[in-house]
Amino acid sequence: MGKMIKRFFADMQWYDAMWYVAAMLMTASVPIDWNAGVWSLVLLCLATVVKCVASRRAGNRGLSRWAKAGLWLMVAYYALCAASAWWSSHPADAWQRAVLMLPMAALPAVFLLSDLRYLKRHHVEALVFLLAGVLTVRFAVMAARAAVRFATGTPPSLLIDYHFDPLHHNYLAMYLITAIGLLYAIVERHWAEPCWRRWRWVAVADMAVLAGYMVIMGSRSGLVVMALLALGCLAHMALVRKRWAATGICALLLLAGVGTTYLAAPKLYWRIVYSAEKMLAGEPGDGRQVMWQCGMELVAEHPLTGWGCDGYWPELRERYRAHDFAEGYEPERYNTHNMYLETLLMTGAAGLTLLVLMMLVPVASAFVRGRRNLPMVLFTIVYGGFLVFEVMLGRQMGLLFICWWYGVLLAPHATAADGTRESATGTGEKVER
Repeated sequence: MGKMIKRFFADMQWYDAMWYVAAMLMTASVPIDWNAGVWSLVLLCLATVVKCVASRRAGNRGLSRWAKAGLWLMVAYYALCAASAWWSSHPADAWQRAVLMLPMAALPAVFLLSDLRYLKRHHVEALVFLLAGVLTVRFAVMAARAAVRFATGTPPSLLIDYHFDPLHHNYLAMYLITAIGLLYAIVERHWAEPCWRRWRWVAVADMAVLAGYMVIMGSRSGLVVMALLALGCLAHMALVRKRWAATGICALLLLAGVGTTYLAAPKLYWRIVYSAEKMLAGEPGDGRQVMWQCGMELVAEHPLTGWGCDGYWPELRERYRAHDFAEGYEPERYNTHNMYLETLLMTGAAGLTLLVLMMLVPVASAFVRGRRNLPMVLFTIVYGGFLVFEVMLGRQMGLLFICWWYGVLLAPHATAADGTRESATGTGEKVER
């Protein structure tokens, strides 16, 4: 074990190893508790400062122009949200929101300042395995907790959904589906390698466990995003890798999995079908439909500049009251449960443009030949899908996770012998020798 660890850190200076240990803490802490994630971010920022001072070098020269553009767009989005406090009707609340969203500026700065060219593919893959491992251990702990409660007389109906795990089911689903997508990218890349013949099935089994964890949590949003991720993976296998037989087998296995989960949890699927039927009939099928309608009514009043951060709350609550949506104003404030709509409310068309560009720029780069980055594409599908159903950038448990993995998957890979540099677990871009 000692020799393995020594080889893992062989090409790192002491300050590089310190930064990577802080990165491991950041990866592991966010899925456990967002408070631990905040403290890990502080340690990561300190490690970045120490690294820059000790190496006498600041700036990540390994980042491509596309990667830098994506990170700077994130900073610009944060800056616009903070600046909107000047025209918000509640500037104190707006500045409080700006403080909460500070990781959107801090994490891009970490990746822009830290020279990460020493990282190799297996270092990034180790972070993915760490994420999957933490989530698997969390599932084992919650399963043991549920078993104890069942043994003491708790009915099974009170052992699923949020009763199984107290973490918000949509945020946890985002963690789980991200881990599944990144594991797929790694397994697909190494599938035919002899040293992976044993471990590939372990990874596949873990993907199944994480998917079952998500189903138990009862996230309808998670099921929708999981379907989008599955379509993306199948499209990659068929259209990029040309593995038609494997695509067919995986599609059949997925259908079998859907049938099994339907038999195990029909209530979850019934909720989706019921909501769809109500919406097709022109009736509110879900509270989100009312929230989105009320939000769009406010957007129509200030489409260009928005209301400013937290400047729309009184008007939004009045809209909820007018639509007889009691949950929106009692007992607490309900946001619109849609990050795109929330951005329009806060900063108008300019903010939405920055958010969409922040998502599309890395994806557009990933489709350029010689610069493909499948993990970044899959991650964008996941978090972009969840932004439709939750204000993920409005809470630390979503903000930290998205901004952290956004930077990790854009981090440069070591320069290969053929003059290419690969990003994260992608395939590379030409660089000058």
